[in-house]
Amino acid sequence: MDRSDRTACADWRAAAFPISRFRFPISVFSVALCFVLASCGFQLRDEVALPPSLQRVSLEISDPFSPLARDLEAALERAGATVVATGTDGAGVVRIPVNELKTEVLTVGGTARVQEYAVRYRVELEVAGANGATIVPRGPIELEREYSFDETQALGAATEEALIRKELQREMVQQVLRRIEAATR
Repeated sequence: MDRSDRTACADWRAAAFPISRFRFPISVFSVALCFVLASCGFQLRDEVALPPSLQRVSLEISDPFSPLARDLEAALERAGATVVATGTDGAGVVRIPVNELKTEVLTVGGTARVQEYAVRYRVELEVAGANGATIVPRGPIELEREYSFDETQALGAATEEALIRKELQREMVQQVLRRIEAATR
């Protein structure tokens, strides 16, 4: 095999497998990124650490069959709490008397058609420990997402709104848990 055959073979290999030229720089970059993240103290967020007064907790929510009630109960159990029936002695209480998820018109165009919507999620949270002491005083938590509406894509807009609602519900559970954790530090 002479030099021109080897060059042709190498050219063919480079053309057939162009990614192999980038494999080494990508792996070096990946390793460097891992070192940078580890050295700056980055770590994944753990489950919420609940205080001992909330190891047994009852959940009082305005709509006990809402996705918030279901997801919050599961999140509390993942955090190590035992969710008990309302009114159980020796249990902390997580109260959510207000649980509103609504869609509002944000902007209207010159042809009197809606161009943007805002999905707003508002809850009021109050947490009391097993001894009855207030851990988190009653206060609101509000989340909002906006999206554009295109009348030519009406089915897509409905799907987008449903997706935004699910995202807000998941984020609200995390906000409630973070609020409890911040108050008990």
